[in-house]
Amino acid sequence: ALLTAATAPCPMCYMLCAISAALAIAPPSAFVACRRPALSRHRCARMAENADELLSPALWTVQGYSSVQGLVPVCQRLNQRRAEAEHLGISLLADGSIACRVVAAAGADPRSLRVGFEDFAAAQGVRARGGGEAPQLGESLLALLRKAAAQRRLLVDERLSAKHVLLALLEDARCGARLMREANLDRASLTAAITLLQAEHSRSKERGATSSGDRGAVSAPRAASPAGGEAP
Repeated sequence: ALLTAATAPCPMCYMLCAISAALAIAPPSAFVACRRPALSRHRCARMAENADELLSPALWTVQGYSSVQGLVPVCQRLNQRRAEAEHLGISLLADGSIACRVVAAAGADPRSLRVGFEDFAAAQGVRARGGGEAPQLGESLLALLRKAAAQRRLLVDERLSAKHVLLALLEDARCGARLMREANLDRASLTAAITLLQAEHSRSKERGATSSGDRGAVSAPRAASPAGGEAP
């Protein structure tokens, strides 16, 4: 239905349109619009551009984007209307994910950390939803994605990935900073873990290339790594 001037979506809603397009494979559309006070056109355009970039699959690694896609089922399982930072934390720390490997390498228990995000989400309460209504984009989630993008630029990486979100969670005022601190995770421990896993990934690739060369073109395909062959 067409929106009248009285029901025109706010700048946040335009971001949701970009997110819905980005997550089109997760039916129904990933997020729905909320209504907020109007902002200037300049700010609206800038915010919409940021949202479009942050949720574009082309900006993410495959594993990283799978965490974004996991937001909708997490919100549906918890029966919560708004996707916030804690929901991305839950999705990010799915069993066998790169984020779990990084957290474990940093000396923490990824399952306990995920439970912390689950407990925080549960404490927000269940909010009744209408049939087929999709979750809204929460401000803390958008802020977390922006922090992750800032980490990507700082590290001069081509794509957003789990490591950027983990580092961004250290600065998440909603719940991430507290939960990461309680897990004894900080930038130094995460960076050391990321460096270690990247080195292991590089050595594994080198061994695979050498082994394939020795066996020749008829060699059998190697099994995929638990992380889908991606480095942190």
